[in-house]
Amino acid sequence: MSTQEFDIIVIGAGVAGGIFAASQPASTRILVVERDLTEPDRIIGELMQPRGIQALNEMNLGHLLEGIDAQEVNGYNLIKGSERFTINYDEVEKGIHGIGLRNGKFLTNIRKELQQRENITLVQGNITQILQENNTVTGVSYTQEDGTTVSQHAKLTIVSDGPMSMLRDKLSKVNKKVTSYFMGLVLKDLDLEFPSYGHMIVTGEFPILVYPIHTNAYRILIDYPGGKAPKMGKDSIERIKESVVKILPQEMVASFLKALEEDQFKVMPNHAMKNQAFRMKGAVLLGDSLNMRHPLTGGGMTATFTDILCLNEQLAGIDFRDETKLQSAVNAYYNSRGKNVETINILANALYGVFTNDELKEACFEYLQKGGEQATGPLSILSGINRNKQFLLKHFFKVAMQHPIHFITKPAKQIRLYKNAKGILYPILKDEDVPAML
Repeated sequence: MSTQEFDIIVIGAGVAGGIFAASQPASTRILVVERDLTEPDRIIGELMQPRGIQALNEMNLGHLLEGIDAQEVNGYNLIKGSERFTINYDEVEKGIHGIGLRNGKFLTNIRKELQQRENITLVQGNITQILQENNTVTGVSYTQEDGTTVSQHAKLTIVSDGPMSMLRDKLSKVNKKVTSYFMGLVLKDLDLEFPSYGHMIVTGEFPILVYPIHTNAYRILIDYPGGKAPKMGKDSIERIKESVVKILPQEMVASFLKALEEDQFKVMPNHAMKNQAFRMKGAVLLGDSLNMRHPLTGGGMTATFTDILCLNEQLAGIDFRDETKLQSAVNAYYNSRGKNVETINILANALYGVFTNDELKEACFEYLQKGGEQATGPLSILSGINRNKQFLLKHFFKVAMQHPIHFITKPAKQIRLYKNAKGILYPILKDEDVPAML
């Protein structure tokens, strides 16, 4: 490829980079550099909440969900031992729902879209260097498949190279921790009472998610707590199998055992991360390169699309040759994005803390089981439709304080519940208050 000038260079043609590039005006000249353009097989980015679908439609990109055998998700079925109940998204009555899909198929649709756009150049290459001059990012160098190195320049470089980003530490102060790992398999031939629901199983010490991703196939994600990856030796897998079979609903056991015989666990770390971008001109961090939360609630794509809408709003009408206005737009994005995604982050990380604490898990299950606003209220936050932080905090503490009489009848337990809830939530709120830019 000959060296040319672009308005924007996007690093990564994944969900963040690909959707961002596809959402830009036809007049914007864009280069997208992706390390590997073959279709991936992943266990991340497979569950999209209702607000994520809404955001795609707002960007006129809802058609990217078509033709990939994606499955409607109308709510959640919560399971604890022999107890179970369902919660529907309020938005289902309005024709709005979540969706389960295969991440690789979705990415293939995104990349086909990029290839069809005359203003977008999509290339496969490994980024070797972010080009800088006077504390300003001016472009990138990358190695092509034939081994040659190409340098390209742009007024703005979008860094969106995903959860395992190799570039975020060059552009931000990284604050990342692994909270747990997800072990994933595909379950087939399931006969479920509520097939178009996400199933959240909280019977044991670790939560399990099961949700549809295409016809006759469900993803199971088994949480493995702690910062060290699970061992995948024969003895270790046998112990994991025994632990899961004990708490898995009976109608899922046979499919799980068959899947374990036919395939190996795919393992992914679950991160909690909110970085602070350096004050460097000409670059923006987007998606999982900047901000991640525990994937228990499936909020990742919703948060990413929300960030894209926020950045697009700031870039609207910008002359990319005007460095001052361009940098003002980038600063405005960093300063305003947090309020749009904070409830997604807080709920994801807080709910994981709740479901790994026996007493709070019991209290949460009981609270949601009451139905009405106690169920649909929290689910409206999880769906991404409701972004009212105070509404979220109200429901969170009502879980721990739903029986005031227990301060008299069971004071030790009630005080412990409150302290544990506070101990989970306050550090998360403190992290969310950290500004996105240093």
